[in-house]
Amino acid sequence: MKDLLLSEKILYGGIAVMALAVVLAVVFIIIFSITGRKIKNKLEQEYGKPV
Repeated sequence: MKDLLLSEKILYGGIAVMALAVVLAVVFIIIFSITGRKIKNKLEQEYGKPV
C-alpha cells in the first residue's frame, strides 16, 4: 500500500466504504424486517386487524 498514489488510495478507500455501506444496508434491512413483523403481530393482537 505504500507505493500507491494519493488518488489511488482515495479511489480504493471509497470503494471500501461503499462496500461497507452495502453490507450494513443489507444487515439493517434484515433486522428491520424481523422487528417489523414482531411489531405488526403485536399491534394486531392488541388492536385487531386493520379494516
